[in-house]
Amino acid sequence: MNNKTFHWPAVLVAALAGMFIGFLWYGLFFNAQWSEAVGFTGPGLTEMGEDVFRYGEPVVLDPVTPMIVNVIGMIAFALIFSWLVAKTGMTTWINGATIGLIVGLVPVIAQFLSNMFAMTPSSLSLIDGSYYLVLFTVIGAVVGGWRKRATA
Repeated sequence: MNNKTFHWPAVLVAALAGMFIGFLWYGLFFNAQWSEAVGFTGPGLTEMGEDVFRYGEPVVLDPVTPMIVNVIGMIAFALIFSWLVAKTGMTTWINGATIGLIVGLVPVIAQFLSNMFAMTPSSLSLIDGSYYLVLFTVIGAVVGGWRKRATA
């Protein structure tokens, strides 16, 4: 991979879009369903400073570390999709979205298989799996549609 493969503004916008999708998905759209599926309970889920429990055991939520790892992960996803789009010669947002959708099937299948053996609720597979489909489709669309202009 060389620096010419990446259009850094597109990579950064795709990463930011990914974080925004995560906020919508897990913070607004499916917060209660996801929390229940992973076993979180307690008033601390809605009230700062209150107790949170996971499967009946008290837990301390660390909001900083997951956010740092999330930023790194979103940038990595955007770089990987930027590379894929460049290597396949795709030049439109529809092509990028298509690559994202196809690649997004991999974590969806993995989620369903892992969660089935872990005997977690199928709602967790649906929430997480559909998140990755949407996430990768959007990231692919951004890096696919926003390419570097050729310099003369």
